[in-house]
Amino acid sequence: MPIIFMRLYHRVAERAWRAPALALLAAALFGWALIAIFEPDGAKIKQPQNFVWYFFVSGTTVGYGDLFPTTSGGRIGGVIIVVAGLSAGLMLFAELTLFMAKGRTLKANGQAQLHHRKHLVVIGYERDGLRAIIEQLRADSEFVKTPVVTIFWEGQLTGENPDPDLYDVITWDSTAFQRACLEDARTVLVAGRTDDETVRVMLGVSAYLRGHDRPRIHKLAGVHDGGRRAEINDALSLISRDVEPVDIDDPAVVAVAIRNPGVASIYHNLASTLDADSSLFRVDIPDDAGEWPRLDMAVFLLRRGSTLLAVGESHLPNARFRLAAQPGEIVRGGQSLAVVSPDRPDIPWHELQATTSGSTEPAPA
Repeated sequence: MPIIFMRLYHRVAERAWRAPALALLAAALFGWALIAIFEPDGAKIKQPQNFVWYFFVSGTTVGYGDLFPTTSGGRIGGVIIVVAGLSAGLMLFAELTLFMAKGRTLKANGQAQLHHRKHLVVIGYERDGLRAIIEQLRADSEFVKTPVVTIFWEGQLTGENPDPDLYDVITWDSTAFQRACLEDARTVLVAGRTDDETVRVMLGVSAYLRGHDRPRIHKLAGVHDGGRRAEINDALSLISRDVEPVDIDDPAVVAVAIRNPGVASIYHNLASTLDADSSLFRVDIPDDAGEWPRLDMAVFLLRRGSTLLAVGESHLPNARFRLAAQPGEIVRGGQSLAVVSPDRPDIPWHELQATTSGSTEPAPA
């Protein structure tokens, strides 16, 4: 019998909060028994709901005085409750405080289990780049409240999370994907220290998501070396056809790719200004060439195998280019065009000048 009690004691003592909790429970039951036995019939303190209130205010030593035992036996029960509250109650409160502090510390150091859904997970940590991406995302109303979690490699983050209001951190280990709730994310961005590391980690990400039946999660692979883009793309396509490469060194491009799945390859091509069969060219419109609706200009170029990408405000080297067309926008001489074409386009301005508004056919010879 003593061995059984010793084993029971050790099992209870394994968790520091269990012993004071059991002591409070025992005091409540014993105090209730004494009050129920000795207090006179009809006493309010004998009613269960009133006793619970009495136990709470007496155990915390507040003592409002609205309920109290009047018999010697009942007062002994009250003393037991007060003593248990002063000892076991304070111990339980201290354990609760330590538990909450420990939970905060674990979260700040990347050791906690998170509980996010529809969030962004960034695997790899570079503080300035991450803050810049989040700043771009927060400008979009759809992403204002999207939680962000970053999984950092050993040595990337020392001490506690410096930006707890912006993102949560998870230290890299065998449980990192599970603690970051990777299977419940809307987008996973792998930002390896090298492109080869990105490919290796993305392989693990894809395997993990397939194991949790989550193949449709948006996956982005951050690429550093534009010169190896074709090689990296081939490696990523072997892992999964739905992995998008994105220029990790440009936070604005990364943010756009996160907000708009599927467009990362467009930005990747424009960033290098070189695609498999086309290049990006700047063409200055002669000052005296005339003016046309932007739509007419775009269709005119399309029929000659070129694509109008953007319109610049002047011929200056640092002229600002606008991609989005404005309703009824007019393109005039003295401006510049950004055109995607297999070769530098030779635009026959005299043919374009002869066209009329709303028509892109050249005038008869």
